[in-house]
Amino acid sequence: MDKQSLYKRLVYQNIENALDELNAEDKGRYYICNCPECNEHEAFIYKNNKNFIQCNRENHCGEQMLLQFQEKKSLDAEIEKIQETFPSLSDDQKEALTWSMRLFSFAKIGLKSDTLDNGYRGLSKENTRKHIVDLQNKEVAEYFFKKTSSLIGKDYSNNSWMCKRNLVFLLYDKNNILDRVLLRSSIDPTLEPKEIQLIMNPSKDTKDFFIEIPEEMKTVVFSESLLDALSFREVDEHCGFIALTGASKTRQVEAYIRENKDAFTDKHILVAMDNDKAGWKATRKLVDTLETEGLDENVSLFSYSDGYKDANEFLQGNRAQFSKSYLQDTNQLQQTKQIENEIPFS
Repeated sequence: MDKQSLYKRLVYQNIENALDELNAEDKGRYYICNCPECNEHEAFIYKNNKNFIQCNRENHCGEQMLLQFQEKKSLDAEIEKIQETFPSLSDDQKEALTWSMRLFSFAKIGLKSDTLDNGYRGLSKENTRKHIVDLQNKEVAEYFFKKTSSLIGKDYSNNSWMCKRNLVFLLYDKNNILDRVLLRSSIDPTLEPKEIQLIMNPSKDTKDFFIEIPEEMKTVVFSESLLDALSFREVDEHCGFIALTGASKTRQVEAYIRENKDAFTDKHILVAMDNDKAGWKATRKLVDTLETEGLDENVSLFSYSDGYKDANEFLQGNRAQFSKSYLQDTNQLQQTKQIENEIPFS
C-alpha cells in the first residue's frame, strides 16, 4: 500500500492560500501554523516539502496530513499566456516576468518580514502586506536583479546601492500583470533618492498609479504615494484610493478620471497631495480635471497641520490629529452635500 494513502488530504487552491488560511509564520527552514485538526498554532510545514504538514503536539494530536494544490499550471503555460498578451517580449523576458510574479505572490504571504510586520512607517501589517514585499537582504535582492535583468534592461546584481533596496512596492495593470516596481530600503533608510522606479514590462505603456476603489466604498483619497494612501487606510479601512508614483505623474490619473467619471459620481473625493509646491501643482491639475468632469461638488482638500509635508509623515508624527483631520474633512463634505440636497428648489 502507498504510504501516502494513509494520510488525510487537505486541498487548497495554491500554497499561498494554504499559508494564509493556516496563519503561517516564516521561521526560516519551515513555517509554523495552525494545525487543521486541533487548531493549535503548533503544526509545521517544511519549505523543502510543502506538501506535508505535521502537528507537533504528539501526545495530544500529532496529526500528519498531505497538502494538495488545485493550481497545477506549469511555468510554460503561464509564459504562453504572457506571450499571447505581450508578443513583443523576448523568451527571456517572458520567463523573467512570470518568475517575478510568482516570486512576489509567494513572498506576500510566505516570507517573514520584521520590517513590514512591526509597524513600517506607522502602517499595520494588514495594510503593507497587500502591496509591499520585503526581499529581506542584499543577497535575495541580487538574485532578483540577476533573474530580471532582461526585463529591466540592466543587471543591477553587482550594484550594492541598488541591492540595499529590499522593499518592493508592486504595481499591477488591470489584468493583474506586473507593470512596475518601486524600490525602497529598510536595510539603509538613508539612501538617496529614497525611491527608485523600474518598469517590469517594457512592451507597453505601463501604469504609473495605484488604484483600489471597491464599489461599496464611499470615500476616495487621491494621494501622492502609496505610503500616503495606506496612511488613510489606517484611520478608515473602508476608504478607496488612487495613489500617484510622484507629484509630476498626473497624466494617466487625469485620463482615468475622464474615462471613468461615473465611478466617482457617488463618492466623496479627498485630494491629499503633499503639502509643498510640487504637491500644490498636482492638486491644481487633479481638481481642474474633476471640475471639468462635473465632479467638483464631491471634492474637498485634506487639511495638514503642524508643518507636516505628507500624509504618512502626519500619521507617524501625530496619529490622533491625522485621524481628526481626515474625519473633519470627510464629514464636512458629507454635511455640505446633505444641506444642498435638503434645500428646496425655488
